[in-house]
Amino acid sequence: MSLIKKNNSYYMTSIEILALITASAASGKIKYFDSLVKLSLQKRISKKKIYEALLQNYLFCGFPSALYYLKRFHHLSKYKPESYKLNLTGLKDKGIKTSKFIYGEKLPKLVSNVKKFSPELAEWLITEGYGKVISRKHLSMKEREACIISVLSVQMFEDQLVSHLYGGIRIGLSVKQISSLISNLTLINCNYQKNFGLKVLDKIVQKKNLIF
Repeated sequence: MSLIKKNNSYYMTSIEILALITASAASGKIKYFDSLVKLSLQKRISKKKIYEALLQNYLFCGFPSALYYLKRFHHLSKYKPESYKLNLTGLKDKGIKTSKFIYGEKLPKLVSNVKKFSPELAEWLITEGYGKVISRKHLSMKEREACIISVLSVQMFEDQLVSHLYGGIRIGLSVKQISSLISNLTLINCNYQKNFGLKVLDKIVQKKNLIF
């Protein structure tokens, strides 16, 4: 029987389901992951979108997690990804363009702060994170940020969550949408993490006087 009850899943949007799939993978909730993937297939959410969302998780959860859950998704969905060959040309330019779109004027400070403790990660943040992965097609920026916010909430990485909350709001996610994304974490039995995420969001709302 599905762990995600029908009365809960009925009202969830595709972006909320995508975000919960990535959060369940990030938190190691295998049974919830399976249930959510099956739900997404019932709702005819694009397999390519689910694949992209899980592929993005490797930036936040590492290769072992990404490999495990992409393999599990393949088993559950029978999805066959397209062939792929990495084109290194222009990755940094793509990364700068995408990260500027998300962070705006905050980008130089973000990169500078990372560079203080790791010049390599400051460089990879742009080329690897935003150039190679987040600039990929098949997911909108709103979908990507929704997934990232859910993943960082279950991981409880406050500094990174703050950055992506600002980024999500900047690209058009409403505070109400973000609050729903985080509140949905109760559906995968991540109540403590839900409370953490909502507290971080509330700090931003109070600081910037944002409206739900």
